[in-house]
Amino acid sequence: MQTILILGGAGFIGASLVKRFLGDNGWRVVILEPETADLSRLEPFTGRFELVRGTLYDTALIADVIDRYGVDVAVHLVSTLIPGSSLEHFLKETERIINPSASLFRLCAEKKVKLVFFSTGGAVYGNSGGRPHREEDRREPVSYYGLSKSIMEDLIGFEHRRSGLDYLILRPSNAYGPGQSPDGKQGLIAVAAGKALRGEVLQIWGDGKAVRDYIYVEDLADAVFRLIGSGLSCETVNVGSGKGYQVNEVLSILGSHLDSPLKVEYVGKRNVDVDSIVLDCTKIGTLIDFHPIGLEEGIKRFADSIKKK
Repeated sequence: MQTILILGGAGFIGASLVKRFLGDNGWRVVILEPETADLSRLEPFTGRFELVRGTLYDTALIADVIDRYGVDVAVHLVSTLIPGSSLEHFLKETERIINPSASLFRLCAEKKVKLVFFSTGGAVYGNSGGRPHREEDRREPVSYYGLSKSIMEDLIGFEHRRSGLDYLILRPSNAYGPGQSPDGKQGLIAVAAGKALRGEVLQIWGDGKAVRDYIYVEDLADAVFRLIGSGLSCETVNVGSGKGYQVNEVLSILGSHLDSPLKVEYVGKRNVDVDSIVLDCTKIGTLIDFHPIGLEEGIKRFADSIKKK
């Protein structure tokens, strides 16, 4: 049996990963979360995983966890930024996440643990100029969120060159689906659904014609499971649908599956928002069997999940 350590396993994507790995008897799941973390998404799996309370700063604790549980793979999902984050938020991220992550990467190299890092398939590239982004494209982020992920990717590459860190960098598109909070600030589909349910106005930056790539969270989790299981080493992989949708299209689809009307207000475009981000997902299709569901079906499933609550 292999052991996977998920740093940030109580989050939206993390909980979906936990569910996927617990569905296979060949894996033991260990989760690292701080004392203040909300564990509600993990309640369906109570008793089936090991929970360790700690943060990225706790290098000695993480080293002990790796040794105690015989960790084979460490998944890094920890981030506090969103695309609209300010310089002040970025500086805090540098102190709380980026700096201790550098120590984690070195630790993984020393302990011969494979590192799987969740970057971003949108903000790290910058504007696509109307064409899908390939993994080898230059990283040209225009937001502090994208910059933070780009820095982390560089730290991973450095540790690989320096001490042979085995890694897998994943660049997912915009994940959505069951488990994403309609009361949060991130994720167009979830935020829009929450606004509609509460009868509030959804503010859209720009004219709603910005194009984004979306992936259903369970498809993302399954892709990660398969990529890790394939033994892929020292690669960067886009994980998305490979299809772009205008914001207005997404809202139209969502509105057709909600019982409450969407009220939209268009406001000025921000300089952190690019016109188009679509991922070229040719590479992942050559590595695993990857067939994500369509956006309309995914939105329907998400809408059905929040209606049940």
